Amino acid sequence: MLAAFTDRRGSIAVALLRITLGVIFLVTWADNLEKDLYTADGLEAFLDGLFDEESGNGSSFAGYKSFLDAVVIPLAGPYGVLQAVAEFTIGVALIVGVLTRLFSLMAVFFFFNLILSYFGGEEWIWTYVLLFMSAVTVFLGYGGRKLGVDQLLVKARGEPPVDLLW
Repeated sequence: MLAAFTDRRGSIAVALLRITLGVIFLVTWADNLEKDLYTADGLEAFLDGLFDEESGNGSSFAGYKSFLDAVVIPLAGPYGVLQAVAEFTIGVALIVGVLTRLFSLMAVFFFFNLILSYFGGEEWIWTYVLLFMSAVTVFLGYGGRKLGVDQLLVKARGEPPVDLLW
């Protein structure tokens, strides 16, 4: 059904958007690594700051805070490592255009989580909406089929067995 709305050949414009998103992921990953955000203490402090009205962002989405408090913060150490690996892997995969549909879909969920995290707070939420929509565009536009490894995969193997791969 989605295929009716997309061009499976990809486009250079969507490939450039894909590469830009990959660079954003890697720059953010390096910055977060430097700030120790991928450690248990660093991640917990960051997540608490999202909802702190006095010294943090002051996000107002209490339901999401409850989820973070109940699920993520108790596992902050392993989750921080998972987050570091995921951000790095998504960034590299988007830059080189490999399994782009899978990794751009992961980026969609990542940016949606940022929207929920910053909703109603001090930070301008539309940055995350733009990143979210950019990832959606890369997913729907088969962003790896130009200037990417996925282009080679299509030539060598044809269409993937699961449309979420390349």
